[in-house]
Amino acid sequence: MTFVDTDPLVKALRNNGNCHSSSEIVRLNVGGGIFEVYQSTLERYPDTLLGNKAEMKKYFNVDQNHYFLERHKLIFSSILYFYQSSGQFYKPSCVSSDQFNLELQFFGLTSHYKQYVTSLEKEPKCRANAIHEHPTTLIERLWNFFKDPKSSQAAKIWAIIDVFAITVAVILFIVETMPAVKKELENPNKILKTTFFVAETICVLFFTVELIGRLICCPDKVAFGKTLMNWIDFVTIIPYFVQLVAERQSTEADHTTASSNTEAIVVLRVLRVVRVLKLARHSKGIIIVTKTLTSSVNELALLLFFWFIGVIIFGSIMYYIEYSFDSESAFSSILHSSWWAVVTMSTVGYGDMYPRSAWGKLVASVCMMFSMIIIALPVTVIVSKFTRVYAKYKDKI
Repeated sequence: MTFVDTDPLVKALRNNGNCHSSSEIVRLNVGGGIFEVYQSTLERYPDTLLGNKAEMKKYFNVDQNHYFLERHKLIFSSILYFYQSSGQFYKPSCVSSDQFNLELQFFGLTSHYKQYVTSLEKEPKCRANAIHEHPTTLIERLWNFFKDPKSSQAAKIWAIIDVFAITVAVILFIVETMPAVKKELENPNKILKTTFFVAETICVLFFTVELIGRLICCPDKVAFGKTLMNWIDFVTIIPYFVQLVAERQSTEADHTTASSNTEAIVVLRVLRVVRVLKLARHSKGIIIVTKTLTSSVNELALLLFFWFIGVIIFGSIMYYIEYSFDSESAFSSILHSSWWAVVTMSTVGYGDMYPRSAWGKLVASVCMMFSMIIIALPVTVIVSKFTRVYAKYKDKI
């Protein structure tokens, strides 16, 4: 690579052997953007354009004393990152694959990129959500069938049936609580009770087959057991089988045992509402929101911390002000006053409790302003993270 020396001190040091070409800073003008990098960094890959001095000579601008390449400036940041990270690549989300491949070809990095992608594919898939890009065995094909609706037409149909089963199960859970339907279901001779039972059984059997199938085909059983969504799937089917056993025992037991079994059945029925979370697996938006909230844990924790402090402070102040003003006030304890603070600071405002004294109204006004401030502050951070997470995962999910 040729350089034009303008500083006599640099010339003298080089001539004395104290300045080596490997420590020279190369200045590159790519698409109007100026980049500077050590020559030694580029020389790590002499088979590429930037690492080949002879090839780079034709791009040197003597007048400006830098190299000029009329290429994509944004993609060049990724190209330069390859040299700086010793062989790693990243593709900007706002550029197409064709543009990226074209720049790789120009800079002589196509073979390096293919080698990098191949090395990633050979890495062990220890995640429970890993998809086999080139399945060879029956287990791998079944795993793709359960996890990736795009892997085949049959997988797409299975995903549609899964969404339909979840929807039916949720509708049954809601409809059976309607007074008219609930009255009909209490009669064991009614056909409606049998219809509900058969529909519930079919949905649960479908969920059970899917869960067992994914467990058998999963390439990493440990990671499978650590995945929250798999536990949600397990919780959605357990109440059905426990309820069957409990109802059978209640018909054979005494009144006291039957009463306790009934209470247990009520608790298990509540757990069935978790089935609606199964839809998250099929929703790209929910997955992105989940990842955004996960990446914003620190901001949310800070928000909850200040919110908790505000609840305690304003609840305590409101109790002493309102209780001294009226001993029959609804603010009968700090605990009751904290409930008012929770409702006020969450901007809900039920109206079941409200201050009557002038000082109480002043404290309530300050509480409202404080709540708006602490809620608004982390919103901008969460929104910016949502934008970054969406740009990162929109092509991967």
